[in-house]
Amino acid sequence: MSLAKHAIALALSAALPIAAHATTPVNNFNFYVAGGSLIDTVSNAPSYVSGNLQLIVRAFDAAGKQIQVTSNFTGLGATTGGLFASGDINGSNSSSGEYLTLTFNQAVNISSVSLSGWSNGLFGIGTESATFSSPTKSFSFGTNNDSGLLLSAFSTTGATGTTFKLQALGSSDFRLGGLNATVAVPEPGSYALMALGLAGIGLVARRRAA
Repeated sequence: MSLAKHAIALALSAALPIAAHATTPVNNFNFYVAGGSLIDTVSNAPSYVSGNLQLIVRAFDAAGKQIQVTSNFTGLGATTGGLFASGDINGSNSSSGEYLTLTFNQAVNISSVSLSGWSNGLFGIGTESATFSSPTKSFSFGTNNDSGLLLSAFSTTGATGTTFKLQALGSSDFRLGGLNATVAVPEPGSYALMALGLAGIGLVARRRAA
């Protein structure tokens, strides 16, 4: 076997086991806490930790002005701080409404998002709608939930990045109940490219030493 082939084979043999075990545990961020406080706590940019992931949440009104994040047992919402301001994430009828941004300390994959107070016409209450956006993919939430009024779950497979946006549409009002996130890891092809790069570095080093 030539020196080049030998170096490539060694690099691949080292990288492939890493790729085979490149799985990470699911980090659950649960903001809906049954039996928790009915009273909202209010803050500008609360931080949450699950495993090795840190999440910072910020709230904005429909015009993009930062407002405050609310938190009670039903989850996270937004408020302008007015006397009669709701603590939910509210739409503004026909246009986009309030929204939350979710910023992680490293790139993640978000597989699902749960929302509370999602009525979908139940008991004659209006149908909710929202968008969930990531750098790689956007999702429209409506009647495609798989649960009920208290906590409705939506699949967000393919949402990858460090910052995400959850925005209310129409006349919606709801809260962020939770989400599931895993640390984004390179695809196997990326490991192969890394192995080739290591092989090239090894060849250069051997030639210089010769």
